[in-house]
Amino acid sequence: MTISPPEGALPYRVRFDWRLAQLNTRRYLDIHVVDHCNLRCAGCLHFAPLAQKRFLDLEEYDRDLEMLAAVDGIEGYFSCICLMGGEPLLHPQVDEIVRITRKRLEHEPIMLSTNGLLLKRMGDAFWETLVECDVELSISPYPIGVDYRGLVELAGSKGVRTGFSADRTGVDGGKEHFLRLALDPAGEQDPAASFTACPFGGVNLQLARSAIWPCQVAAHHPPLEQHFGCHLRDCPEDSLLLASLDSVDQIEGFRRAAHPMCRYCANDKLTVVGWERSSFDPGEWIACSEGGNVPL
Repeated sequence: MTISPPEGALPYRVRFDWRLAQLNTRRYLDIHVVDHCNLRCAGCLHFAPLAQKRFLDLEEYDRDLEMLAAVDGIEGYFSCICLMGGEPLLHPQVDEIVRITRKRLEHEPIMLSTNGLLLKRMGDAFWETLVECDVELSISPYPIGVDYRGLVELAGSKGVRTGFSADRTGVDGGKEHFLRLALDPAGEQDPAASFTACPFGGVNLQLARSAIWPCQVAAHHPPLEQHFGCHLRDCPEDSLLLASLDSVDQIEGFRRAAHPMCRYCANDKLTVVGWERSSFDPGEWIACSEGGNVPL
């Protein structure tokens, strides 16, 4: 399965080559343990500052992973299963979510991504679960005065594999820069061009609502609509229902194609900005052509 650059899109040639390499080497499956967070990052790519409290239902999650595990060729298909959010440690049953994930996806790499603010409060059962289920802890070190090196040492003392999540500039040690979206609620962007310029679509697949989605915007945009009154309408073509999946070939074709939701992303206007706390300004997500201090 291959993709082609959008017709007449010679300015996208370099972007396309990078995009193709990305699609050929990385296949992540992101799973929201919760949608909300205890750290209010401006322009959060998962819309966590705008989200209401929602906790992943264990029975529903177990059924979803049972369907996913039955897909032909799924073993070894994903580069990593990423348990995240929002802030996943806010879920009171995060230990059980980890165990369900390992039970259903026995041989996949699993990572739990956290901002680390609650790590010192986690009990022995949490740490023991990560060790028993062979789950790596990925800590995002934000510039908020937290002793993140100390948190890594804490995890190490519990026998848990731990690493830092790099910021958008590739720096391992401080999440000081954020990629800022430039959403177009009118949906007037060319889907093929947006897909070619996208850093996420088809690479960071999302498991949500018993379906696989191509990116976090497609899967998790409802809080944006509810908060600002805009309407990003997803279509049946924007997701793969788990109940309809037979083979990873379906996922592979799905993740290498543009989708109707791509029309909402002005990816030629993506910017990198300094980290700050959200003021709930719509410009943090919508039509953000101004304010980026480092152009992509």
